[in-house]
Amino acid sequence: MIAVQTRELTKSDAAEYRALRLRALKEYPTIFSSSFEVEREWSVERFADRLPEKPESSDAFMLGCFVGGDLVGSLGFFRFEGPKIQHIGRIVAVHVAAEHQGNGYGRAIVEGALKRARGISGLSTIQLTATTTNGNAISLYESFGFEICGVTPRAMLVEGEYVDEHLMVLKLD
Repeated sequence: MIAVQTRELTKSDAAEYRALRLRALKEYPTIFSSSFEVEREWSVERFADRLPEKPESSDAFMLGCFVGGDLVGSLGFFRFEGPKIQHIGRIVAVHVAAEHQGNGYGRAIVEGALKRARGISGLSTIQLTATTTNGNAISLYESFGFEICGVTPRAMLVEGEYVDEHLMVLKLD
């Protein structure tokens, strides 16, 4: 049986994270607000700067799913700043490599993020967005209790086509 591990990424994971992220941006241009053309110019060091030294002590983190030691999926999380919105966290940039989809790795990453987020003092709400055409992701998030609370029409313009997004919310209390 192949070993599966979900853990927080650190700066030492930057090269592998960069490769996975670039692949995701290229294969799924309508899922992410950034683009392959922009991020392929970024160095490994720039990706490392996005990863914390000690993720376990931060309200922002990046989780990775490793299968047989290889990074096959990732998820970002951050907490909003400011006294009126610091009760809200946001899940971003969820991705599992195509050949590993359907094996529960996306579920494992979201589950890990929610467990970690529930440990953040004062956090009561988690938001995320999903393109309205990404039924698998929407179903996954709904299985954790996320609810669609709105649609952003024309959230992105990708190759001349508009892409709409659902805003989804999970109340932790």
